[in-house]
Amino acid sequence: MKVEEHIYQPYDVRMSEEEEIIAIVEPDSYIKEMISNEETCWEIDVDVDYDEEEHEPYLMVTLHKDNGQIFMAFPYGEAWDALSEKGVISIVLLTQFDLDHGNTSDAITITLELDPFLKGYIAGASRMWEAISEEIEEE
Repeated sequence: MKVEEHIYQPYDVRMSEEEEIIAIVEPDSYIKEMISNEETCWEIDVDVDYDEEEHEPYLMVTLHKDNGQIFMAFPYGEAWDALSEKGVISIVLLTQFDLDHGNTSDAITITLELDPFLKGYIAGASRMWEAISEEIEEE
């Protein structure tokens, strides 16, 4: 029997004044259960991909828990800096309607912190991209 995988992508990603990433996800019963389950832990995967058409690297962050995952892609820039320095991602479950109308009191939120290894990985990827892009500009 194959277990169904639930994949979520935020409909809005923002950065707080404290340089924390805030990912706003449309809630459903599974993701609510996933976030409220304290018996299992979150696993965070970070990877870098390069978009050939855009000529731009993307930081791919996937948050796994139970049979669900929340996937985010960040183009090179402020989000890379925020994740390598502060390393905080908050997931907010909120409908688009409630967000548009400022109804945030019922939002379910969880905050995850990247470990030093992942923050170092992102910082290293950022330095590598800076070095590569400088070489490209010099050519």
